[in-house]
Order: sequence, then structure tokens, then C-alpha cells
Amino acid sequence: MFELLNIVQEGKLEDYYYFIQSNGVGILQQWEGITPENCVRHMRILSLCSVASALEEIPYQVVADTLQTKLEDVEMWVIAAVSSGLLTAKMDQLRGSVVVERCVVRKFDLDQWKALQSRLHLWKCNVGRILDAYRQTLQNQQ
Repeated sequence: MFELLNIVQEGKLEDYYYFIQSNGVGILQQWEGITPENCVRHMRILSLCSVASALEEIPYQVVADTLQTKLEDVEMWVIAAVSSGLLTAKMDQLRGSVVVERCVVRKFDLDQWKALQSRLHLWKCNVGRILDAYRQTLQNQQ
């Protein structure tokens, strides 16, 4: 169970398939409510989130390869991920890509802390500039 939970937390679909190949699909039967179909569905959505956290624009073919599905099923999986609340994205059908606006981060380690620090620093600088402009406007009005 611990190995399966690690895969769900951080892994991708290929990791799940390797787990099933190594342990047999029957391993899931010991836990009530966990079916191979549900696991594959959830792992596809989580795998899409993993790719989306690394790329701002994902070609449909990359999504199809990652999810090990047909190209014509990509939009269905993007909609499923958006419906789950884990992903905010738009599909550019003309260019055949998914444009990521926001994605849940599945793994939060040192790189994510550094990115958060950078964003907070940028936000702090921007707020400082707005305050400086506001103060300047007040001085000019007086």
C-alpha cells in the first residue's frame, strides 16, 4: 500500500503500470473500492498535472504519450483534469496544444520553495513600486 501511495503522490502512469506488472493486478483487490480502472484514470489525471507543472504549453502528442492514450482522447483527459480542480488550462485546437494557466504541484521540494521565494520577491517589488507611485501621486497633488 505504501508503494502504491508513493506512486499516486509523486509518480506517473508508467510507474503505476510497472507496479502492477511487478505485483499483479490482484494486489488491488485487497483494498475495498480500489479498482484498476479507477487507478488508471486517476494516474492519467495526475500524470497530466506532473507534465503541466513542468511546461506552460504542452503539445497534444506529449499529452497522448504521457497518458498512453490516443491523440483524439487528449481533450477528454484535459477536461477531466480541469473538472477535478487540479488543472486550469485552455486547449488550443489549432496549434494542438494545452496552455496551462495553473496546476497543482504534486511534489513540493527545494525547487518549489525557491520558485515560491522568487515569486514572492517579485510580488514584493511590484507592490513596492505601486506604493512609490501612489506616494508620488499624493505629493504631486499637494
